[in-house]
Amino acid sequence: MEKITLKSFFICTLIALVFGFIYLKNTDVSSSVDRNVSDKMLIKNAKKQIDSIKHSSFIEDTTMELIINLADDYSKHKNIGTKLTEESIQNFEKKINLTLPESYKLFLTYFGDGGEMIYDTSILSTKKTKFIKDQYNNLPEELQTSEGTVSTNSLLALTKNKKGKGAWYWVTNDLNENNEWPLVFIDTENNTIGYSVKEFSEWLQLLVKSKSDVISAIKNREETLSGNGEVVTTSSYLK
Repeated sequence: MEKITLKSFFICTLIALVFGFIYLKNTDVSSSVDRNVSDKMLIKNAKKQIDSIKHSSFIEDTTMELIINLADDYSKHKNIGTKLTEESIQNFEKKINLTLPESYKLFLTYFGDGGEMIYDTSILSTKKTKFIKDQYNNLPEELQTSEGTVSTNSLLALTKNKKGKGAWYWVTNDLNENNEWPLVFIDTENNTIGYSVKEFSEWLQLLVKSKSDVISAIKNREETLSGNGEVVTTSSYLK
C-alpha cells in the first residue's frame, strides 16, 4: 500500500510539472503576442498623427506604411533593437556630425535601432555603425563606377558585412531632392559598388517586398525590366 502511494505521488508531481511548464510557455507566448500587438497599434497611431499634418511628406507616409508592414511580420525578425528617443537620435547625429534622413529617423523611432535579422538582413544598431574608413584599411579615396565615383570618406555603414562579401552604406555627402541619402552596396573584397538605391524608403520597400534581402529584390526587378525590354541600370543616381 505504501509503494502504491509513493508511486502515485511521483506521477502526480510529474503531471503537475508538465502542466506548469505548458502554462508558463503559453503565458510567455501570450505576453509576446500582446507586446507585438501593442507595438503595431503604437506605430499605426503614430502614422495617423503624421497623416493629420498638412505638410507631411511622401517620404514620411511611405516609410510609416513600410514600418507597419515590418511590424506585421514581427515574428520573422530577430533581436530588434530598442526604439530610439529624439534625444538618442540627436546624440548619434552629434557623434557623426551629420543630420540623418527623415525616413531613417522614423525607422529608429517607430520600429527599432536595427536588428540582428530583419528578414534575412542584419541592420546595424547606431551603436555599431561606423564609416567604412574606420572598418577597413588601405581603401582608395574614391570608388569607381560606370557612371561616376563615390568618396569613401562619406560612406557610413547601414548593414552588417554579409559573409565577408559586402554591406550597404549611406552616401552621406550626396543629398537627393528629398534631403535623403542614397545607399550603395560595397563589395568589400574587391572595393567595388555593386548596387545602389536613391533613398532609404526605396531600400526598405525592396526589403519588405522580398521578405529576404534588398539585393534579391533588385535582381528580381532587373529580370522583370529586362524581360519587358527596358534598359536596366543599378547606379542610376550617380553623377
